[in-house]
Amino acid sequence: MTRRWPLITTIAVLTVALAFVVVHLVRGEDSGDDKAEAKPAASSPAARDTSLQGLGWWPLHRSGTAKAGEHDAVVSGGTRWTEGPEGGALRLDGSQGYASTNTRLDTTGKDYSVAARVRLGSQGMKGIHTALSEDGDQHSAFYLQYSGGDGNFAFSFTGARTVAETSQAPQPGRWYHLTGTYSQKNHRMHIYVDGRLAGTRVASSSVKPTGAVVVGRGRFHGRDADFWNGDIADVHVYDRELSSREVSTLSSHEPG
Repeated sequence: MTRRWPLITTIAVLTVALAFVVVHLVRGEDSGDDKAEAKPAASSPAARDTSLQGLGWWPLHRSGTAKAGEHDAVVSGGTRWTEGPEGGALRLDGSQGYASTNTRLDTTGKDYSVAARVRLGSQGMKGIHTALSEDGDQHSAFYLQYSGGDGNFAFSFTGARTVAETSQAPQPGRWYHLTGTYSQKNHRMHIYVDGRLAGTRVASSSVKPTGAVVVGRGRFHGRDADFWNGDIADVHVYDRELSSREVSTLSSHEPG
């Protein structure tokens, strides 16, 4: 009988020690789970990219309401609302349809950037079709467009065109994200397609803007011209030059 007591005591001590270890292991796992769950909230997309809303942002999701900026877009001519990659888009007929943002961008004294999601219609593959521009007296201060003669997208001034160089030519019915940026310091213009740099050159524009940024057409020799045939959505204008990383982020998703 006396021999059994040391054995019973040893078993009791081991049982208590095992229970202590199990409790601490469980607590450690719970603490790790709490840390893992806290990380996504600190790095949510909405918290990261609100600066990409810009001087003006017009989603064109079945209305001209601005999500950033002071003025809504006003639609004119042959247009109608349709489906888009982020919820809606403006369809333009290629002959009369356009929208004015009622917002002027300083393209002569400051760096700037413009961006939009675009889709060409089957009738929009020939000639020049402008997605975004800004009116001057006789010509647009800039043109973010498709050039049928070059077979690709372009960011242009009067007398200077930066044509995108991509592995595949643009196709009708497919959505693309276009961004044009300009630096006053080195007079360098860039065009990005789907978030990637596709073309760059040094050029200057002598055209002073006298009107607003326009969606769906340009201005040439004092007349409205180069109407877009297809769909446009998620238009942004910025009074600064976007970095390549910002362009990539904007291409991947709209700001929060």
